[in-house]
Amino acid sequence: MQGPYMQSQNNHLSLADPENFNAFYVNGNVNGLSDYDLGNVYNSRRSLNGVVAGYQPRPHRNGLRRPEELLVYGNHQLNLNRNNAHFQYRSAAATNGIIEANDPASLLMSEWRNGSMYGSRYHPNYSSTLEDLRGQMFFFAKDQHGCRFLQTKVEEGKPEEIHMIFSEVKDHICELMINQYGNYLIQKLLEVCNEDQMTQLVLLVIDDDRTLKDICIDMYGTRAVQKLIEHVTTAEQRALVVSVLRRITVALTKDMNGHHVIQHCLKFFSSEDNKHILNVVADNCLDIATDKSGCCVLQQCVAHAQGEPRDRLIAEITSNSLIFILNILMDGDQFLHIITEISNSPNFLRVLQDPYGNYVAQSALAIAKGTVRTTMSNLIAVHYAFLQSHPHGKRVLARTKGSKQRV
Repeated sequence: MQGPYMQSQNNHLSLADPENFNAFYVNGNVNGLSDYDLGNVYNSRRSLNGVVAGYQPRPHRNGLRRPEELLVYGNHQLNLNRNNAHFQYRSAAATNGIIEANDPASLLMSEWRNGSMYGSRYHPNYSSTLEDLRGQMFFFAKDQHGCRFLQTKVEEGKPEEIHMIFSEVKDHICELMINQYGNYLIQKLLEVCNEDQMTQLVLLVIDDDRTLKDICIDMYGTRAVQKLIEHVTTAEQRALVVSVLRRITVALTKDMNGHHVIQHCLKFFSSEDNKHILNVVADNCLDIATDKSGCCVLQQCVAHAQGEPRDRLIAEITSNSLIFILNILMDGDQFLHIITEISNSPNFLRVLQDPYGNYVAQSALAIAKGTVRTTMSNLIAVHYAFLQSHPHGKRVLARTKGSKQRV
């Protein structure tokens, strides 16, 4: 089947006059073009309606049937017109998913993905290089296929290629961290960065508190920040990270994504590195403990803290625990049960003398009223001899004598 614009060459339908492209374009349709052999037009990188034409030449070499094998299925001309719709290639990086003719980055992405710039991706000798993408790696990092290509280059581990990618994307790290594709490239880079490169990235990420918070609470960004925490190597880098995280710790502990960042600090940094974060948690103990995510963080803080930060944290938790319980359980019977259980415990004296337990006893005395408070005060008085000179016990005695404030 040969139309006025077609000719047979080696069993393939081809354009009779590839340079006279307008002759084939009528009323929005491409007439007389074989969608199985568009090598001439394809290689000249013409466009239809401002949209890149991206059909690969001779796909029958990849297992597709030849045009003449399809001629028995209805009118081939109609099939060609119908297939015109497939000339619109889509890209996740382009506006509304459509490749815009006036967007150089979008066109470049389309040409790269479809092989029209550097040859067919299906050609056995085709191999794109980083040099092909120079100056455009930020755009490619936000594309699914482009990002995978860049990740592959990072995984290959060639220092000059890693440096090239790093140099082009570092100033966009905050945006890429929250991109559904770009965050994976950033994670790969963080795994292979040298000390100087890591310091540069840390400084860029912590430059603005609000930006860092937005990254940490983002579903993609939180993974990238966690990866950064895993791979910082120097005390200076850890101090830089903590210096900013401490200012947004409370908000992060109560966020479903952000709390993972704080827990990652607890896991990968030392108690000394985390002391400022632990102090913030201790200062806001009750607020954090009453949040679903915050409660998990609080438990991890106790598990990982050591020395003075841990002592302070436990003291704050203990001193607030009874108040918290009683605020939740305001029912009279439950209130009485808690006070009675504390008072009748065989270890009651040890509780009164304990560095943390004495705060529980003081809190109970502050809240209890009437006969409940009188009973508890009498039980404490029984142990007067053991409490009057004890550094913690004497505080409880002071409370029984009417002190308004916890001692």
